[in-house]
Amino acid sequence: MIVNDLWQQFGQLKYDDIPESTRKVAKQCLLDWMACVIAGSGEPLAEILRAEFSSQEGPCSVIGKDIKTSPQAAAMINGATGHALDFDDTHSVMGGHPTVPIAPAIWAVAEETGASGQALLTALVAGLESECRLGTLIGTQHYAKGWHVTSTIGIFGAVVGVAHLLGLTENQFGNAFGLAASQASGLKSNFGTMTKPFHAGHAAERGLLSARLAQRGFTANPDSFDGNQGLVSAAGNGSMRDEQYADLADQWLIERTLFKYNAACYLTHASIEGLKQLGEAAVEANCESIDLLVHPSLLNVCGIENPTTGLEAKFSLRANAALTVMGYDTTDPATYSDETVQTTGVQSTLQKVKVLTDKSLTGTQSKVTFHGCDGTSYDQFYDSGIPDSNLDNQQSRLEAKFDRLVTSDCGVDAGLLKQHIMAIESSGIVTF
Repeated sequence: MIVNDLWQQFGQLKYDDIPESTRKVAKQCLLDWMACVIAGSGEPLAEILRAEFSSQEGPCSVIGKDIKTSPQAAAMINGATGHALDFDDTHSVMGGHPTVPIAPAIWAVAEETGASGQALLTALVAGLESECRLGTLIGTQHYAKGWHVTSTIGIFGAVVGVAHLLGLTENQFGNAFGLAASQASGLKSNFGTMTKPFHAGHAAERGLLSARLAQRGFTANPDSFDGNQGLVSAAGNGSMRDEQYADLADQWLIERTLFKYNAACYLTHASIEGLKQLGEAAVEANCESIDLLVHPSLLNVCGIENPTTGLEAKFSLRANAALTVMGYDTTDPATYSDETVQTTGVQSTLQKVKVLTDKSLTGTQSKVTFHGCDGTSYDQFYDSGIPDSNLDNQQSRLEAKFDRLVTSDCGVDAGLLKQHIMAIESSGIVTF
């Protein structure tokens, strides 16, 4: 059973066993997630969730607002809010967004129990390492069938992280894992709507609940991920990718986290960055048409052809190409508004964009061809799936992103919060 292996590797993980570089990336994941939660707290879906859960009392923060609620409600609201802008980190090994299902769950439990910053970081690493390995085991067919990995696999990251914080026994860990397997859900058909970020909140809240129930003695089948009629059989391709899993044994996968610097679906980023690299040459040539060459699987993720809302545009290769060549700032979440997408300029420009496919490309690669009105054409290849090996450079970019998202009107001292998170192992968690 895979649950036994995860228990041995991460169920009892110690802070001192985690390399310094891994700790640094873990803090960067928290920093980026926190910025996304605060910036997303004004989104309509966040307001709806706060209204629904406002009656629940407890010690846990609704981040970005002066509200306290129960651990489960906090995990749900902060999870969905952190994914509301679709600006949070992603991971090619997991195949989804790794931090957003885990961080809100462990943050809520840490607030409730008074856990240390070291304990929080360790729980985050344990959860993220686990969910990435499970994403590898279930294989790409799971996502291809229409399952949203951030939710279906993210729930296991949440349950492992919370189980670690609560100090669950091996038997309780197995029960929590099995209970989470029966709640794994989330469909890609809801991309471009409020329900996609709800998936992240659902995974966080259900992972937290699974661990807490197991701690009280609730039972489940620990073999419900990879056993007979388990999740792999029901929602994967029927068999696990054991060889690929074994190859990950000695790696710290959190160090391969990919951070988003454009406020749209990550699979649009290679096309966006490729067009940006064309620079002034493309601007001066004026746009006649644009060809985007991508892997065919992207059509089921970010292939919305004629978006009319900001949410739809985030999942449209054509819209992001149009926004980019028209000079809109794709790093600014405000760009993805209904008003901007519905302008005549954007709507007419996206009609000039053709999406072509090539199975030899990976999901994070794109070749863009810009055809100018003067008869010139420019090609650019870009791969957005390569993690930044320079962690100091990554830190600088994430701090700049944080400063942009956590503005003065958010009611938070951005500088102080940033310092606090990057020293969380010695200062502990912050409550709002």
